Amino acid sequence: MTTAEIVERYYDAWINRDGDMSEVPLADDFVFVGPVGNFDSADGFRAMAGQFGPAATDFTVRHRFVDGDRACAFVSWNLAAVPGTMTAAELLEVRDGALVRAEVIYDAEELRKAAASGRV
Repeated sequence: MTTAEIVERYYDAWINRDGDMSEVPLADDFVFVGPVGNFDSADGFRAMAGQFGPAATDFTVRHRFVDGDRACAFVSWNLAAVPGTMTAAELLEVRDGALVRAEVIYDAEELRKAAASGRV
């Protein structure tokens, strides 16, 4: 499977499968880095994605670049408890046919406020 195909599965899971990453090849030691959570295992990330995925609506990949074993995407989504559309840059790394790392970069201030108030 190519990097582009793996990245396509990853975003299909967010867009069409409510964050169900069961069909996405993730390395066992997959690392996810983000402004509100970090994970260092595929199992931990899959559990988070399974909770966050159903809450996110209108998840859209605005643009995606693939270069060798790396990809960069600009994505947007909405959450019912957070005002406005959230936009992020995401960096993905593939090795030996599996995603090994994802780093998502965005302003999470409104998400943190919603979480602190119990809305998320």
